[in-house]
Amino acid sequence: MRRWWPWLLLVLALVPALLISKPKQPQVAVPNNRVSEAIFQNPATLDPALADNPSEWAVTMNVFDTLYQVTSSGQVMPNLVSHASMSNKTLTLTIRPKRLPNGQTLSASVVAGALSRPLWPEVGSSQAKALLAHVQGAAQVEHNKLPYLSGVAVVNPDTVSITFTKPVTSAFLKALANPALAIVPVTDEKRGGAYWQLSNLFGSGGYRLTNWVPNGSLSFRRFSGHGPAHVQLTEYSSFQEALLAFENQVVDLVPVDPGQLSKIPQKLLKDVRALAVPGNLELVYRPHAANISTYPAVSPAAWVKSTFRDRIPSLHGNWPSGVRHGRKLVLYVNAGQPEAVLLADRLAKLRPGKVIVRAVSGTSLQALAKGNKIGAYIGQVNWFKNGAVMPLAPLRSLWLVNPAIQAPQAFFNGTLDWHSLTLRP
Repeated sequence: MRRWWPWLLLVLALVPALLISKPKQPQVAVPNNRVSEAIFQNPATLDPALADNPSEWAVTMNVFDTLYQVTSSGQVMPNLVSHASMSNKTLTLTIRPKRLPNGQTLSASVVAGALSRPLWPEVGSSQAKALLAHVQGAAQVEHNKLPYLSGVAVVNPDTVSITFTKPVTSAFLKALANPALAIVPVTDEKRGGAYWQLSNLFGSGGYRLTNWVPNGSLSFRRFSGHGPAHVQLTEYSSFQEALLAFENQVVDLVPVDPGQLSKIPQKLLKDVRALAVPGNLELVYRPHAANISTYPAVSPAAWVKSTFRDRIPSLHGNWPSGVRHGRKLVLYVNAGQPEAVLLADRLAKLRPGKVIVRAVSGTSLQALAKGNKIGAYIGQVNWFKNGAVMPLAPLRSLWLVNPAIQAPQAFFNGTLDWHSLTLRP
């Protein structure tokens, strides 16, 4: 018996290890109709009139609505408006009825008050001031001499008229699609006082804030329309941290700056979705200028493909004819447009010593091009007097998306539209 007891002890010692099962791989499916989106800074404000970064737009674009919207192709379309007419200095809008989460109906009076609110001194939206500058009474509201715009009048419960200081054009309809003029009922702010954003976000966008942890996360519940029932915004300190969370299926959606594509492992590239937004990037050039050249050995398609790791398509296959090739190219870009900078830097790597990249501000780039002081740049508008363009790539909003989420779409500014998210059963 004695010679067996050591073996018996060994078997008993191994039993707990044998009972430990192999960890299960996490499921791809999104649980309980909830999705989580990564943000890289906590919002400083949830007021759409003051929003100016991705985390703030993520909230305001999905909680509040604008009277008009810009589609992914750049068209300006009615959103909360069912009919519009223009006559000289007056724009008349018929408001589409819609129920707010507090039970209030979206009406002409709600819209009229909401157009004035961004100009109140306690709000002081600089964007709204520029957009509403030609509406009668704008200056008086800005300087607290009037509570509401004198040029905005309620015609009937569903109709509002806006009178301007000069003839109105369709350009103002695009202004009404700007998030700074999103419809925030003035009762939201009046009832909530200084802390109205914490509990009184009663917009018509379809989602409502349910919880906000400072420097942590924000939770939302859908009360109308399509999309997941619950959305959570979670702050991450870096893209690498968010990438790791996505890989471990802790977060479902991660915004990707074009320059961060190189950090994504090959196995996750298939999960990068390029969502349509308005506009294209083009090589704009003066064919006979100095410091202009083409490089036939590198096709534009290969250039674009290698820049964006095949996630954004090329719009052109060949270099333009009639332009000398193989020489020096000084290529200007807007330093504030990462896609353009990335394209220029990639071409410089493909043709070392031949391509020199000059990154300047958008204002400087426009001035240099209009003055015909440069030969070529990557941009969206041809500012040269006699310039030509070669389309390069469409603008896209890049996102890492859980494969269980189908058909994601973005607003015109690249913000994710939560209502577009369809969860695989």
